[in-house]
Amino acid sequence: MGKHGFAGFSERELSIIQLRTNGVKMPEIAKLLEIPKSSGYDSLQAIYRKVGIDDLSLLTRWAIQNGLDEALGPETAETREIMRPKVYKQRIKLGRLRRAGIANC
Repeated sequence: MGKHGFAGFSERELSIIQLRTNGVKMPEIAKLLEIPKSSGYDSLQAIYRKVGIDDLSLLTRWAIQNGLDEALGPETAETREIMRPKVYKQRIKLGRLRRAGIANC
């Protein structure tokens, strides 16, 4: 199913899902989409409500399950800067994944 099969989501929301689940932070997303950061955060909250979750890790899992995990477009100097790897220590909340019925552990 392609992006256009998600009738409940606007093109902006689908772009935010793809960018955010590919690790792009909201300030960079706002710059890329030429929107205020507050609009980006509002759109992300609307996405969370539509999907029925409240966590980026759950959104990422949902995006993978629904075919929205495609990689970003061709690499350019701009996308290379945005997608520069950042190392963060992050714990996966398995309890939340299990309650959402996503984790099979």
